[in-house]
Amino acid sequence: MAGDQLDHFFIEPSDFDAAVAFYRDGLGWKTRFEWGGQGQPRGMALGHGDIGVVLAERHPADDHSKSHGIHGHRPTLHFKVADLDARYAELQALGLPLFAPEATHWGTRWFVVRDPDGNLMAFESS
Repeated sequence: MAGDQLDHFFIEPSDFDAAVAFYRDGLGWKTRFEWGGQGQPRGMALGHGDIGVVLAERHPADDHSKSHGIHGHRPTLHFKVADLDARYAELQALGLPLFAPEATHWGTRWFVVRDPDGNLMAFESS
């Protein structure tokens, strides 16, 4: 079995600036990278040690269920994996409900598993 490593959790905050202030200015987490602005939805990855969070404003998409939860705006746990296709095949063989691997707009590949309650776990590689 592959050794999954928690990469980050994802939040679509109701107030992006307040969330950035909390994680960056309040908790002291460092900005790893950011995107958007100038009329585009903003996003920021922050972290402290091995803990990471990605904050992102809602962006145009046909289907937000892969990133924003089946029942609304829940955090999504993201796991780094060395071999995305092998991990996908392994979990697909178990019959887990999955979204197929695909390229992301932030430059990685991922697939998403949904647990019976609709919580999402994303498996991702560069």
